[in-house]
Amino acid sequence: MLGNQNNLRAREIVKVLLSAFENKEAVFSDTKELLENQIPPNVSYNSKNHANFLFYLISQDHGIKSSRLYDRAKRLYEAFPEKFDPQSIVEEHKSPDNSGLLNFIKLLGVRYANNSTKYWYKNSEMLFDQYDGDTRNIFNGVDGPEVSKRIRSFYGFGPKISGLLVRVFVGTGIANVDKIEEMDFPTDIHDTRIAALTKIADIPEDITENNYSPFVKIAQNTWKEACKDKKINWLQVDRALWILGSKGCTSNRHYDCPLKKYCVKGVKSRGHF
Repeated sequence: MLGNQNNLRAREIVKVLLSAFENKEAVFSDTKELLENQIPPNVSYNSKNHANFLFYLISQDHGIKSSRLYDRAKRLYEAFPEKFDPQSIVEEHKSPDNSGLLNFIKLLGVRYANNSTKYWYKNSEMLFDQYDGDTRNIFNGVDGPEVSKRIRSFYGFGPKISGLLVRVFVGTGIANVDKIEEMDFPTDIHDTRIAALTKIADIPEDITENNYSPFVKIAQNTWKEACKDKKINWLQVDRALWILGSKGCTSNRHYDCPLKKYCVKGVKSRGHF
């Protein structure tokens, strides 16, 4: 549990954050970059192809500017839809060391193309062998904690990325998940930094990508408890934090941040551009 003062502050911040997000205020006026809104042209919404596209896209959504990745992936899907189909990948490339698949992955602009290629192929094998080549089947017959275990069995799907997949599949209506409140809050550097700068957790304000890992669990518990106390679905809060972290904090957009009066940097900036 949070300390009493931090608990009250965290609950207030979650309430303010959610209100601004749902009313499309300030930095939340444009939410088109959310993963829930990514779909290639001529793909049916919530279809098998849509679900598989999102699965592969989410697997690469780290260490790269998300909006750039999303645009590239949608263009590549138009040109090479078979590269997002598990059966086609397994039957065409035969091996995770295939140079043709590597050349395709490089077009996405990911940081570690060799590893990404191996994961792309091995995850395709798992989807083809265990889930009939349809990502939607991962969610069949299990609740939130169990589906999280299934997702984390895939290569490259740690706590943050697996939580992101659940959030997106539920948000789009691709999947329904029971006991979602029992799942861990997906937490990365942005979520941890916001918890630190708003002083809702005992985390150093100057954390970086090189030293934030020991504080992830603290931030995760803080956000999860605050959502639970306010009886708020963490999916919406995670969407808001994703936009705030990727568009607001990384660009020092204190002037239109709904949390600027709670944030160390926001208070210092006095809301200036």
